[in-house]
Amino acid sequence: MKLAIMADIHSNHIALERCVEEAKKQGAEEFIFLGDYIGDMPCPEKTISFLKELSKQYPCTFIRGNKEDYWIDRKKGRNTDWIWEKGKCGSGILAYAYERLTPAQIDEFDKLPISMTLEYPGLPPFVICHGSPRKASESLRPDYDYIDSLTKKLTTELTVCAHFHIQTMYERNGKRIINPGSVGVALRSGGKAQFMLLTGENGNWNPEFVTLSYDVPAVIKEMEEENMSDYDPAWTRITMHVLNGSTFAYTAVLERACVLCTEDTGSADWRNIPREYWEKAIDEFESA
Repeated sequence: MKLAIMADIHSNHIALERCVEEAKKQGAEEFIFLGDYIGDMPCPEKTISFLKELSKQYPCTFIRGNKEDYWIDRKKGRNTDWIWEKGKCGSGILAYAYERLTPAQIDEFDKLPISMTLEYPGLPPFVICHGSPRKASESLRPDYDYIDSLTKKLTTELTVCAHFHIQTMYERNGKRIINPGSVGVALRSGGKAQFMLLTGENGNWNPEFVTLSYDVPAVIKEMEEENMSDYDPAWTRITMHVLNGSTFAYTAVLERACVLCTEDTGSADWRNIPREYWEKAIDEFESA
């Protein structure tokens, strides 16, 4: 049994197509997707269409990520104090994606679980999740201070997670945690796409990380054609850096923008940081 496990596509259909092509070449029999299908990249409808077609050809399992929760909450009128609008740094990119989703597509996301336990004959069960088994936005990064207590509560020896976009494998409290990396916006990858092959043999699951080059210029061209900088100049600027292999991290830039805003104004709401502080933070990272 060989499974291809992919996460955090973020609308990067070009990287997705490349990863699926490679997985097929390597004999993948099933595909498992760990959420965050849409966001940050252009033409989200192309990602949704591709995944629908793939699910007609191969067994596919889908779970929900924190981005799906964003779309669901917005449709249901929750968290409306977080303003999403064209031109607003940090949330304009959410407005871009949300405008291109249909109510029916969001309803389909709403049906997805945030975690599942998968079982295959002759092999140990394992859990898949986006963030953690209890919350799509909770990270299983090994350096977080709550990891010891959280891993003690994991119910299987192996948990495959996503959310933090870094290929990672570690053990804690007798549990093995693996993040396959991100298909669409992989961090610390040199601008490449990432996924994982998980092969079941002799009663064990054996992981293999895959890192691939793909047509990044084509993605950036689509971003420009879609005028994504008009929607979110800061987020789009960061994304282009990441696609081109920068070590930028979205959270680090946001944290710095919050600090700069606080220094000037005395406070900062991470959801409403003025453009000037985003740009100053990005300038600092570019010059570092």
